[in-house]
Amino acid sequence: MKYNFKSSLYLLLTCFLFSFDSVASSNESVQENTSAVTQWNNFIQNIYQFHLNQINKKDIKTTKRSGSYHRLPDFFQEIKYYDASNNILLSRIEWETDNPDKIHSIEVFVRDKNNRIIREYSASFLPKYRNAPYQTLINLHHYEKSLHSYRQFDASDNLIYEVCTAQNSNKKIYEHDDYEIPDNLKSGTASEKAYKICFQQIPRTAGLYINPH
Repeated sequence: MKYNFKSSLYLLLTCFLFSFDSVASSNESVQENTSAVTQWNNFIQNIYQFHLNQINKKDIKTTKRSGSYHRLPDFFQEIKYYDASNNILLSRIEWETDNPDKIHSIEVFVRDKNNRIIREYSASFLPKYRNAPYQTLINLHHYEKSLHSYRQFDASDNLIYEVCTAQNSNKKIYEHDDYEIPDNLKSGTASEKAYKICFQQIPRTAGLYINPH
C-alpha cells in the first residue's frame, strides 16, 4: 500500500492544530478542520466495525508480533487475522501495548470470489497525537486480463495515486501521484487506449466505497 505523505498533510496539520490549542484564523476554518477530524475518525471506526463483521463470519486464526519506534520500544502489538479455511489475510491491526483498546493502525481487505483484493482500507494514528488519524487510504482495484490496476483515495475522497501493472512481469504501465494524474488524454492515441484499459472500470471518486459497509 503506497504511503503518500502529502495526501495526509492537511489532517496531520489539523491534529497539531487541535492538540496544541492553536487559535484558528476564522470560524470557517475551525468548522472545516472539525469536519475533517470527525470524518476521518468516523472512517477508522467504520473500518474497525467492518473488520469485526468479517471475522465474525469465519473461522479465524491469528499471528502476533511486537513493534517499536525509536525511543518507543514495544509500542504496539500487531495482530494479523486470517481465514482459517484458506490462510487468506483478512485484516491487520496494530494495538497500542500500553493502551490495548486503542488502535494504532488498521488495514482491512475485501476480496472477490477468486480471493483477489478488490478494495482495501487503512488508517493510522501518530504515536502520540490521536486527535484524528494522520493517514487514511481507500484502494479500489481492477483486474483486466494480464493487468492489475488500482486508484487510491483518502477519507475525504481525494484521488491521490493510481498505478497499473502487468501481472506477468510486475512492470508498471502507468504510475501517477495526485499532481500527475491526467484529466484526459488525446483521443484515439495509444496512450489513451492503454490508459482506458487500465482505469476505465475504476471510478475517479471513492464515493460510497468510503464506507466499507
